[in-house]
Amino acid sequence: MLFWLRAAVMALLLLAFWGPSLPVRPVRTVVLLDQSPSVRAAVWEVAPQLNLPGAQYVAFASGAVQVASPTARRLDLGEGTLLKEALRKAQALNPDRIVLVSDGLFQDKAEPVGIPIYGIYLPPSPHISLSLLAPALPAKGETIEVRAVLDSTFAQAPASPDRGSSVGARAPASPDRGSSPERIRARLTINGPAGRLERDLELEPGRTSLGYRFQLDGPAVVTAQVESSLGSEQARLELSPSDATRVWVLGDAALARYLKAQGFAVEERQEITLPIRAEVVALGVGARDLSAAELDALQSFLNQGGSLLWTATPRGLFFGGWERTSLADSLPVEPLEEPGGVGIVLVLDVSGSMLEADKLGLAVVGSLELIRSARPQDYIGVVIFSDRPRWLFRPRPMTEQGRKEAESLLLSTSAGGGTMIRRAYLEALEALEQVPTASKQVIALTDGLAADVTPDLFDAARDASPKIKTSTVAIGADADRQFLRELAQAGGGSFWDVPSPQDLPRFFLEEAQRAFKREALEGNFPVSVRPHPVTRDTNPSALRVILPARTKPWAQTLLSSGEGAVLAVGESGRGRVAALTTDLSRSWQDWPGASALLAELVRWLAQTPARPRVQAIREDDFVKVLLEGQFERPSLRASGLEQSFAPTGPLRFEARLPKEATGQAVVFENEQPRLRFALPSLPEWRLEDGRANLGQLAEASGGQLLASTDELRRLEGRKALNLQLPLLALALLLFLLERYLEHRRFTAVAGD
Repeated sequence: MLFWLRAAVMALLLLAFWGPSLPVRPVRTVVLLDQSPSVRAAVWEVAPQLNLPGAQYVAFASGAVQVASPTARRLDLGEGTLLKEALRKAQALNPDRIVLVSDGLFQDKAEPVGIPIYGIYLPPSPHISLSLLAPALPAKGETIEVRAVLDSTFAQAPASPDRGSSVGARAPASPDRGSSPERIRARLTINGPAGRLERDLELEPGRTSLGYRFQLDGPAVVTAQVESSLGSEQARLELSPSDATRVWVLGDAALARYLKAQGFAVEERQEITLPIRAEVVALGVGARDLSAAELDALQSFLNQGGSLLWTATPRGLFFGGWERTSLADSLPVEPLEEPGGVGIVLVLDVSGSMLEADKLGLAVVGSLELIRSARPQDYIGVVIFSDRPRWLFRPRPMTEQGRKEAESLLLSTSAGGGTMIRRAYLEALEALEQVPTASKQVIALTDGLAADVTPDLFDAARDASPKIKTSTVAIGADADRQFLRELAQAGGGSFWDVPSPQDLPRFFLEEAQRAFKREALEGNFPVSVRPHPVTRDTNPSALRVILPARTKPWAQTLLSSGEGAVLAVGESGRGRVAALTTDLSRSWQDWPGASALLAELVRWLAQTPARPRVQAIREDDFVKVLLEGQFERPSLRASGLEQSFAPTGPLRFEARLPKEATGQAVVFENEQPRLRFALPSLPEWRLEDGRANLGQLAEASGGQLLASTDELRRLEGRKALNLQLPLLALALLLFLLERYLEHRRFTAVAGD
């Protein structure tokens, strides 16, 4: 008995070492059918041989979808080969194995999913790929070469043209059949700035390229077409000089012409819309030409890294009141005031009717605009009236302290009572007699019928009019327009009808523009130059017109004439700002260097830290990433890799990634993400060993690369139960039983 137990234990151990298994159910198989353009014809040809019992099928290209049978033909899955989505789709079907039928030219890098993959390689269909490669960040005026690159992936001569020339009409011969490569005749045509170039070529499998040279003076388009027995392929390339910054120009046609001549992407606009698709916005319009929303958009544009350029057109800069807007703190210049000022007394109605429709509140807001627009040498006073007159403040210089006090007093105004204007108007005339300014004006504003109008009011206005003008403003429908019109006529001023109280703030802004009018100086103004990257090699001619201005302390003067600033620059928010105090339609028309100077200015404005530029170019063996901008130590992260950029010139950096790198990339500086961009995808047809790609994926997953579909049928077709552990457990049990019996036998012998 013990002998047979020992023999059984030894037999079981030997059997467990051999590793037998027991088929218990059919193997669940998912077949992935590559239906991308490069191999779909070959897959369709072998599809009937893939009809496996119980298998499920997934067709894939750029996308993936489950199909009913291997013979299903899907042309709606895109023009690429993305394997990750296909593997996820297959994994969701809970298979025991995956069969991948493909040419191995994947455009993404798929990792094993824990399921054995059995690869069946099919060579790509014959094809000629055409692409145009441009030089990186070309400069304006540079003679560049665009290369037309032809990648030929056929392995032998294709079928004759009378059998069809489409890629999907035939499957290629496999490279391992021993047939020698043959040539294909093709005609390549290139069109671009240098004219038409045609070449007849004899192509072999591999890569061929042809150069097309021309001078890049601005945005250019190059097109190419190759025709052969394999069909026709086209490519298009849009090129712009690296300094072809996008510029929006409002209200300055002369500036737009200069910048267009320098190759910038200039868009002349009438308004500001969101988003602002430009690096620089040039403003030759006035602040009142833009809405409050447009002004806010410009402020946000600066804060996000955009740049602004103001020019002194007849409507721009101080003519347009930019120094009185929310962007005043970003303006790098301020008016250079001439001696002499303006004296204004505002006679303001605060009767009870001014509470309706918030007339008083809007009048106060408008009066604040008048005060904020005044210069230190201007005198402003406000006398209010209802049942009786009361001075808020008598005429005083609008220094910084005077302006603050005047604003505080205006904001404390309240309304109530009747409409008695006579004494208030006469006191305003009397107060202005003492004001030491050459220009003096009374502005009387009311919304009702004055109860104390007498003929001596008109006499007083006429007597004062040689020195003091009287202008009047009627608010709303109930104002005494006849009285106000006659008073303005007697006082030599203007009558303004403002029917809507909401228009009062804009009226006061326009009145301030008229009262504190800025005037340009005309003549011959020599220009001095200060060193700066913008002004290198610059020798400007004299100006014919200049708007008196000085540079603010935080900004830098680049060009000046006497004490006045001609060109000032600075930084605001995350962007840059500049102001040019001459009208380009009247100055520098005969100076050949004007356009070059303006081009350097716009380039400098566009190179803000928040507005870097990046370009990724796919080469034969790597992906080259070029970076422009103000960086200290930029780094690049993509496809799980991280590397530093190497400086290649002023504000220029370069990094290289493996050719397999695809997807999103991020530029970092000091561990902070600065710029995200997409890497160029791998082409569908390319010179690459797809068989090796498929073999590596299969081996890494625990599967193998099959030579043909016949090998697939010879694989085990049922899910096997491994018997090694049960056999070992049974051997252990018998061993313990044998030891127990032997122990009992020994005990019995010892007892006898």
